[in-house]
Amino acid sequence: MSKTLRWLIVASGLCLGGGLALVAWRQLSKPTTLTVAVGPAGFNDAVLVATWSRALATDGSPLRLSVIPTSGPVEALSRLTKGDAQLAVIRSDAAPSDRVRAVAILHNDPVVIVTPDKTKVEDFSDLKGKVLGVIGPPNANDTLLATLQRHYRVSGETKALPPVPVEIASVIRDRKVDALLFVVPTTRGATIGESWAAVRRASRRNLSFVAIDEAEAIAAAAPAYEAGEIAAGQFGGSPTLPEKSVTTLQVATYLVADRGVKNEAITQLTRSLFDERQKLTGDAPIATLVQAASTDKDAIFPVHPGAKAFYDGEEKTLMERYGDWLFYGPMLLGALGSVLAAILRFLGLQQGPQAPHILARVQEIIASIEQANTLGELNTIRSTVGAAVAQLTAEAAHGEIDAQQTAVIHLAVNYIDHVLGERRDLLLYESRLDPSNSGHGKDTTRPKPRLV
Repeated sequence: MSKTLRWLIVASGLCLGGGLALVAWRQLSKPTTLTVAVGPAGFNDAVLVATWSRALATDGSPLRLSVIPTSGPVEALSRLTKGDAQLAVIRSDAAPSDRVRAVAILHNDPVVIVTPDKTKVEDFSDLKGKVLGVIGPPNANDTLLATLQRHYRVSGETKALPPVPVEIASVIRDRKVDALLFVVPTTRGATIGESWAAVRRASRRNLSFVAIDEAEAIAAAAPAYEAGEIAAGQFGGSPTLPEKSVTTLQVATYLVADRGVKNEAITQLTRSLFDERQKLTGDAPIATLVQAASTDKDAIFPVHPGAKAFYDGEEKTLMERYGDWLFYGPMLLGALGSVLAAILRFLGLQQGPQAPHILARVQEIIASIEQANTLGELNTIRSTVGAAVAQLTAEAAHGEIDAQQTAVIHLAVNYIDHVLGERRDLLLYESRLDPSNSGHGKDTTRPKPRLV
């Protein structure tokens, strides 16, 4: 095979290997992107996720978030269960699904019920026969409203209202509703703040908060909710509202993941959320309310194993993550070295391991011994072999000859010495039979040769 063809074969192989290595490196170094369904756009949760996504990109995190806008938590859950999203922001009273696993609680919010003026509505049971306006994303409060109506055995007309300040103010001014129900974080974003301001302006600041006095009993029957209260003055304003604390229910908003998302990705995501929490508060004040999801077996949503590993401090160490690489890496490097050496030999750029000089000349030395006719010639051959052995001994001392070659050299030298001895004995024997050959300095004291 010509040298040019060899170079062509090797160059093609190297190009193919380099291309495969480049593709593998790009795949391994590419950030993991998780899709998250959240909405409505411009509201607290969407702002938090968008701010978090930007922070991950800015910090060069190996994790990225791709936001899928939705109309609210109901659609977000639907996107996740259909496989359109890997993460979703939903409420604790969302429809159950075996695909949902909790990552974190983003915030825990009070259920607020207000009446536009001071009426005799003091408890939810007093809303019987009245029109209740329900503010929120589409269908977000359906389960909450059904739970309250079932517990208080109250039926009445409800009117769904989008969280749009103009429409809310309009229904209050026109007295189309007798009360308003909404769920709002204690740390309110700009959009919620505008809606609340519209409610106060339209009602001429005359608002009464309606208590849910049986909150504890409702929470016991419906674990998706917790009993809580709206602290006096929590909604601010002038005068501050409410005038005194009000018993109510609380609804949690969760960041959840599909159960099929890799544990390592969720562990990294959870760590990032809690590490970046304070940094996010500048653009998303609601980040201050983020808290760990429950790892109890009876939690509303089972916790994702990746999130649980973070909460329990059981994240994999570097050795656990890359132990296989550390184990197989040296073996792989050794194999690559062997391949490189084979390529160099194939190209003729590197010769294989050379046998020591004496091994390469064993047959020649033996032939010289068999052709020697005098003891002087044998002594010259012995001196040459002795010098070669001395050189090999020095090379072996410096590690230039491996153990296998050393053993072969030992056998070769012993054999050469044996042949020398036989030839010497033969020459001595012949000199005794022919005294005319005694002038060659032969040693006549040698015994009769033992030929083999």
